[in-house]
Amino acid sequence: MNVSDHVFWKNKEFQEETRNANLAVAMFVKRCFTFMDRGFTFKLINNYVNMIAPGDNKTLCEFKFEFLREVCNHEHHIPLSLPIPSAKITDQASPSQTQSTQDVPEYSLTNEYCRKHFLTGLLLREVGFALQEDQDIRHLALAILKNLMAKHSLDDRYADKSKQARIASLYLPLYGMLLDNMPRFFMRDIFPFNFNSSNQGSRDDLSVSGGLQNQVASALRQANSVDTSFSKEVLNSITAFSSLAVSTANHVDSRASLISIESNPSNSDKNSEKTDACEKFARPLSLIGSALRFDKLDQAETRSLLMCFLHIMKTISEDVIVSYWQRAVHQEISDFFNILELCLQHFRFLGKRHIARKLAAAVKLAQATQNNGTLKGSSSSAQAPGLLSQWMHSSQDGHRHCRSMTMPIIRGKNALSNPKLLQMIDSANAGSNGNVAETDTLNPTDMEANVATEVCLTVLDILGLFTQHHKKQLQQDDGQNPLMRKVFDTYLLFLQINQSTAALKHVFAALRLFIHKFPSAFFQGKADLCGSLCYEILKCCNHRSCSTQTEASALLYFFMRKNFEFTKGKSIVRSHLQLIKAVSQLIADAGIGGSRFQQSLAIINNFANVDAPLKSTSFPAEVKDLTKRIRTVLMATSQMKEHEKDPEMLVDLQYSLANSYASTPELRRTWLESMAKIHVRNGDLSEAAMCYIHIAALIAEYLRRRGYWKAEKARNSNVFTEDANLINYNQLLTSRDGESSFIMGWAAFLCITPNVKEEGAMKEDTGIQDTPYTEDTLVEQLELCGDYLWKAERHELIADVNKPVIAVFEKRRDFKRLSELYYDIHRSYLKVTEVVNSEKRLFGRYYRVAFYGQGFFEEEESKEFIYKEPKLTGLSEISQRLMKLYSDKFGAEHVKMIQDSNKINPKDLDSKYAYIQVTYVTPYFDEKELQEKRTDFERHHNIRRFVFETPFTLSGKKHGDVEEQCKRRTILTTSSSFPYVKKRVQVIDQQSTELNPIEVAIDEMSRKVSELNQLCYMDEVDMIRLQLKLQGSVSVKVNAGPMAYARAFLEEKNAKKYPDNQVKLLKEIFRQFAEACGHALEVNERLIKEDQLEYQEEMKAHYRDMLSELSTVMNEQLHYGTISSSFCSSLSNMSLATVSKTDCVQGGHSKASRIGAASRLSSNQ
Repeated sequence: MNVSDHVFWKNKEFQEETRNANLAVAMFVKRCFTFMDRGFTFKLINNYVNMIAPGDNKTLCEFKFEFLREVCNHEHHIPLSLPIPSAKITDQASPSQTQSTQDVPEYSLTNEYCRKHFLTGLLLREVGFALQEDQDIRHLALAILKNLMAKHSLDDRYADKSKQARIASLYLPLYGMLLDNMPRFFMRDIFPFNFNSSNQGSRDDLSVSGGLQNQVASALRQANSVDTSFSKEVLNSITAFSSLAVSTANHVDSRASLISIESNPSNSDKNSEKTDACEKFARPLSLIGSALRFDKLDQAETRSLLMCFLHIMKTISEDVIVSYWQRAVHQEISDFFNILELCLQHFRFLGKRHIARKLAAAVKLAQATQNNGTLKGSSSSAQAPGLLSQWMHSSQDGHRHCRSMTMPIIRGKNALSNPKLLQMIDSANAGSNGNVAETDTLNPTDMEANVATEVCLTVLDILGLFTQHHKKQLQQDDGQNPLMRKVFDTYLLFLQINQSTAALKHVFAALRLFIHKFPSAFFQGKADLCGSLCYEILKCCNHRSCSTQTEASALLYFFMRKNFEFTKGKSIVRSHLQLIKAVSQLIADAGIGGSRFQQSLAIINNFANVDAPLKSTSFPAEVKDLTKRIRTVLMATSQMKEHEKDPEMLVDLQYSLANSYASTPELRRTWLESMAKIHVRNGDLSEAAMCYIHIAALIAEYLRRRGYWKAEKARNSNVFTEDANLINYNQLLTSRDGESSFIMGWAAFLCITPNVKEEGAMKEDTGIQDTPYTEDTLVEQLELCGDYLWKAERHELIADVNKPVIAVFEKRRDFKRLSELYYDIHRSYLKVTEVVNSEKRLFGRYYRVAFYGQGFFEEEESKEFIYKEPKLTGLSEISQRLMKLYSDKFGAEHVKMIQDSNKINPKDLDSKYAYIQVTYVTPYFDEKELQEKRTDFERHHNIRRFVFETPFTLSGKKHGDVEEQCKRRTILTTSSSFPYVKKRVQVIDQQSTELNPIEVAIDEMSRKVSELNQLCYMDEVDMIRLQLKLQGSVSVKVNAGPMAYARAFLEEKNAKKYPDNQVKLLKEIFRQFAEACGHALEVNERLIKEDQLEYQEEMKAHYRDMLSELSTVMNEQLHYGTISSSFCSSLSNMSLATVSKTDCVQGGHSKASRIGAASRLSSNQ
């Protein structure tokens, strides 16, 4: 049994002895390089390492890497890993093939690579296998690799840049290892990568039991039996040398470091060397295999791998990198930039205070662990000098890794006693207040800051090199290509994550160069790149560092200047539009607008004023106009913050901003969408649907003006008149001759709401040329609108919204979408049938709200608004809400509610108080509208006139006897129709009519007749409501109302006081009232059951008593059944100006008003 067997079989029984034996073997083999053929020594190393296979116990794996660390620390490791220039391989490859083969960057761990670079290949192979092991083994392997690369970079013998580049090329297969393990990186779920290079899953996706783990390990060992040791050809090559022929100089002509002169290479070796240097190639499979672990690498492991990768990219020859880029497929280029983004994310600058806090926490935990006796000893060296920094980075920015609460790895008994860690602990103790001593050369805060800056500069150099050699590819399609998007996203990441001030200066310089190289990507075609860059630069303009503010302002000015130059001095429309849009977005996202941001705007204006070459152009004025508009948006934003708890005022402010961007559809759309979000949040779904209708009308009008559709033959010549809403546009919402109805622009949506006329006010400005709308964008908006109409229960509008969309899909022959649209229309009409019959749908209530108090309400003072409130919101409820809202604003002691609905003279009010007057109102319709608007929906859609009544007497009292009771009817007209994009609309017109006592009686009795008839002629009679209404009409106990009117105005002695036509009309109304009560009794008798027969007989008796009394008062005999039906027609033919309006109003009452009919005379309840 040899030494290796003893180490393998007795490591558990004699752990310390076998560890020492393992190190002794490593030292012996290392010295063998001096006296023996290196090929033979390589074979010894290979046999010893292969004795310990992946999946063996943890101790053996540690032995293997301790052995490799000792061997790789040989002073001539680099010469031993490089090919010998004088060696020759006998193969049949032509000279051209040989030359092309050596030019191929070797970035995958293949047999061919390991033949050329044995020691480095062996170490990389074992590190690759270690990444599939437990965390302790992974940390050990990565530490050995990282320390070895650091040793090479600090070796004075290889200080020359070309030698460092050659050394870095030795470690290129590490890049392939990175690609294989990217799905396992600690990424905080911030990068939605799409990897094709590996089939690995996540620990969250698969839970493996102990038995299954053994099966997987067994399968791994069988699948990778060829991979765990080098091929026979490689081992034969190892024994081929009798002496060392090593050169540390450049080796362009070198072929291999492991060469066999005893046998020819196998066919596979020959094929691996035949590579066409002009063709793209996919990365060859690694020796590690494809079946990898499912668990994630922690942040310390990820940082170690990425640091090694960055060191390679920093020192390797540019020609090698460029050669790889030219030959790699598109997916590998994308993965390459994914790795760069990972580097920026994991090495981002966290700030000195954050780093110091994490250091203090780590030291505190380390000291506590040592004091508890977990770690004993204080003199021996630690095996993990990077332990503290690894633990520090286990959690950042509030996101905690599952292992962040404990130190991840404690290797050795005295892990906390090495001098470096003790020095860090002393530094932390000296700076326990959060600041580490500045004189300490090992200050981890400065180290982290320097690493973050170095990573930033390295990635910037790589990006600059890529853009330099791929300018044509990046400029394809005016920069609108996936490669440009990927490069731009990487540049943008510098601004999206934390960077040091020093690094940001270089970032801004690199972005200026990038914009200068590729202006068409930003100022031509789609505006998404321009918008994203403007958003991030504006965020930097709000940076707390003055130097960063200045740099960001300079970059923004340079960006606008390039825009002006790109358009040959015409305008800066693209940057203007995208900057305003970005400001609007940042208002909600980042809360910009303070003094720092205002200072940045001033810097930009100063740049424009002193820019001599452009002083005589329109550029300075355009910059000034842009900054002025930005300030306007910021002022509106500050007002929004003041009114953030007042949804009506907040929407009003956003609406005013939307109107200010009539010439820029994209910005108007942004604010309309913001209004829709507020409505959805508050449950005002009808208003949200109207916002999306307006957006659709805006897009349609924009496309019409851009000539997106062909003009139709004078089809809409009269559309843009003031009476456009009187035309039946449903006929126009069908495709004709293959044309879309959207060709009409905003007018295509007049059948839904007349308010879309606002979108016809779009100004013909250059801004509309920079908006990327299509017919598909319009269809998407209408689909979104349809969703909210469903939720708002406005089912009647679904068909009108879908009709123009149907025309689009008919033109495209998209039958699947057509079937879905027609099914939606089918469902909507079924729903309409259901709710019309049940009358269970409520559209809301309306209230007039007036504000008085110049010192409080400012612009709203003495203005009246109609508020639309949800469903059954009562007067007391809205009054309390407004009272609380304005009490919070002005103070409860300064707010008063006006308790009546009388007209207010502001001069009579105390200026020390804010007054609010709330009055319940109902929709008002004239005779023509009543005939057209038959359903409940029609009487709550597209309405802009409302009515309320105020009781009064000539003596000055509010209420009196029926002989002196008068009332004032007030009709209000709003500026827009409900539902609207706002929940409240200002009143623009007001008309009042006063009714004398007999006219009040006519009005009240007409209402009772109308309500009884409506209940009797319903398809499904509501028996409960009918009985309540009938009882209130005929019962002796409660008939004081109708009979009081009869006695006061129809008795002979009283009737002489009033005009004959009014007395006659009132008599006919009472006859019809008696007719309606009798009919209601008949309907009730048909519906009741046996248990209500007694109740029915009682109601009949009351009815007979009422007829008897009416007969006496009216001096005529009234019997039910003898009352002529001609009373109905005679009533409708009567013309009395003072009461015709009254009748119309009553016929048009909504369900909400019917519920409160009994209290109409006291509307100021």
